[in-house]
Amino acid sequence: MILSKLHLENFKKYMTYDIEFGEGLVGIIGKNGSGKSTIFEAILFALYGEAKKRGNKELVRNANASDKDAVVVELDFEFEGVEYKVVREFRGKALSANAKLFKNGELTTTGAKEVTIAIVALTKMSKDAFMHTLFASQKELTSLSTLKNEDRKKMIRKLLGLEKIDFVEKELIEKSRELKREISAFAEVLLGADEIKAKQEQIKQNQEKNSLLKKDEQDKTKELVTLKDKEQLIKKELDVFTKTKEQKQKLLAGLELLKNSKSIELINQAKLIAENHELEHKQEELATLASLKKEYLSLQEDLKNQELLKEYFLKREGLTKEQVQLREQYKKAKADIQGLEKECEMFEQYSFDAKNLEQDLSLRQDAIEVKHTIEQELLLEMKAQQRIIDETNAKIANIKELGKGSACPTCTRPLLEEYDNVINSLNEIVQGTHQKKINDYNTQLKNVQEQKAKLIEQKKVKDKEYLELTKILNIITSKLRDLSRAKEHFKLVEQKGLKNKEELKALEQFSYDEKLHTKVRKKYDELTPKYKHAVSLETELKRLDAVKKDLANVTKNIEELKKKYQDKEQEYNKVLYDEDAHKQKLAQHDEALKTVDAQTTTLNDIKVAIASIVGEIKTIQNSLDNNEAQLKKVQTKKDDLRDYEKIKTSLAEFKTKLNAKVAPRISSLASEMYSQITKGRYQHIEVSNDFDFFIYDEGKKYPIERFSGGEIDLANLVLRIAISKTLTELSGASSIGFLAFDEVFGSQDEARRMEILEAFHTIKEQYRQIFLISHEMEIKEMFERVVEL
Repeated sequence: MILSKLHLENFKKYMTYDIEFGEGLVGIIGKNGSGKSTIFEAILFALYGEAKKRGNKELVRNANASDKDAVVVELDFEFEGVEYKVVREFRGKALSANAKLFKNGELTTTGAKEVTIAIVALTKMSKDAFMHTLFASQKELTSLSTLKNEDRKKMIRKLLGLEKIDFVEKELIEKSRELKREISAFAEVLLGADEIKAKQEQIKQNQEKNSLLKKDEQDKTKELVTLKDKEQLIKKELDVFTKTKEQKQKLLAGLELLKNSKSIELINQAKLIAENHELEHKQEELATLASLKKEYLSLQEDLKNQELLKEYFLKREGLTKEQVQLREQYKKAKADIQGLEKECEMFEQYSFDAKNLEQDLSLRQDAIEVKHTIEQELLLEMKAQQRIIDETNAKIANIKELGKGSACPTCTRPLLEEYDNVINSLNEIVQGTHQKKINDYNTQLKNVQEQKAKLIEQKKVKDKEYLELTKILNIITSKLRDLSRAKEHFKLVEQKGLKNKEELKALEQFSYDEKLHTKVRKKYDELTPKYKHAVSLETELKRLDAVKKDLANVTKNIEELKKKYQDKEQEYNKVLYDEDAHKQKLAQHDEALKTVDAQTTTLNDIKVAIASIVGEIKTIQNSLDNNEAQLKKVQTKKDDLRDYEKIKTSLAEFKTKLNAKVAPRISSLASEMYSQITKGRYQHIEVSNDFDFFIYDEGKKYPIERFSGGEIDLANLVLRIAISKTLTELSGASSIGFLAFDEVFGSQDEARRMEILEAFHTIKEQYRQIFLISHEMEIKEMFERVVEL
């Protein structure tokens, strides 16, 4: 992989930025805080959609960008001769992510997650592997030799990804301990050999007891069958007695029912005879009241006519009174209308005057607002001039404080002999230019404020005049509403008077005599009780035919009941029943039942004993079966434990082989570069399987701490590059063609910096791109290409 171009928008400190990397030894040079490390963080962001450290993604947005501004990172790179471009955008307040991947200018993948998956598949490196393999910092280089043994080993194992094997190994140890605890727990609850033998013997004894009880059960069952047959025979004879007794009782109950029914019918017959006699007497009485009924109905019709005439009379009197009231209302309404019309004559003139005043007030308000705008503009101009005066005075004070050796505020060169000229020039700018402008603006401001105040006073007078006119218009508007209601009322009164006049004319044809009405009412009231009595008799006589019919039916029922009673009595006397014999047979049956119950109880006791023995056998057998199942579980856990132990052994062997493979490879790569950098002085760097570092000097092996600071720095550098190469080989990412080092110069003196740069020049043939990030501006001439921030 070779990096080509990077484009940033609103990413961290960069509002917009473009960079072309080029090949060879590339220096990313800039002061602290200039955004050097941000360049490579953006590269990581473009490839994997994440920062170096995960956190609040809002931090990637430039502080001066709004929520609407998108954060954009575009990276062009070459991989195995093919040109790629990855574009990531983050939009909105929530920074919703989107991404695109182009291959030779064609879009191949879209979506944030999908592009990340495609990058990992292409480079064969995850984000962590990419960082550990291709990026190195000053801290990593110095830590290689200065950390304690265990801490250095942890760091290198993390770089190589070996901590995952350590995690698996730890999990295996914990799982083995857990299985051993479970096996020990099972051992405490499993049965011993003696317990198993005793339970098997107990099962055998119970089975023998069970056989004897079953034989006894068969004998008792045969005896019970014989006793039940005898009891059934007695029961059949008893059933004959019971049926005969029930038949006798049923016939007797039938006789009693017939007797009671006959008594009830005789009572009903007597009542119907009395009611029939009474109704015949009332029929004779009704015949005498026939003429009275006819007279009453005639009076009822006359009374209705008198009531209607009275209603017409009262209505005519009411309408006459209402007409008098309507005439008074008619006169008053007419007078009210005339008065209101006079009061509303000036409405149109006042409305016209009000509209003219509104237009005048609007124009005056517009003029006031224009003056106000000019006033604000003058104040802003005065503030701006005063700010310039304050800044210039601050420069003068600063120059006076620093003396003649201070820098010019314009060209930044020392003032020296120009010191007094510069101060005088600045004072002249303050007094001659900006203060003069402030005085001019102040004069204009006073004129505008006076004009504005005069306009406001004039508007207040017009406002008062408009308010008075509005009050008058409101009063007249209210009078206009009253006038409209008065006209409507006048029209209604006029219409009501005409309608009443027509109704009175129609009612003049009817006459009403109150004395005649009273006479008819009196006669009607006298006859009403007698008429009601006659109507009551008619209602009662409607039952006469039904009573006669019911009397005939009751008489017929009495004769039929007499015949049925005689027949039922003969049938009762024919049924023969011996109560003493029935009691003897009941006692005999009870004795047989007691014998059967006793035998059944004995048989049930035997069955309970058999069931108890069977249950005991089953319980013991379940205990043995459960013990066998637990034994199988224990064996399974023992098998699992044995497998875990085998895996632990295999993993330990794998770690040993991996270390034996990785350490020599790092040694080989580091030795080759170190020999080249030191121009053959040191031929070999050894990395032990425990990742301790040694340098061979004249054929002898020495710890790295024995050598000088410059030699250790170079050794750390080639060791870190060797680790990166080994990681690249292990991941299968053979096409990664660049390395990046962040602030590897540290606080070294110029000689050591030159040695490190010379070392990079020596190994640059092995990489198409080597990036060095540094704040040391003095070394930029040492690079083939410099990106200065």
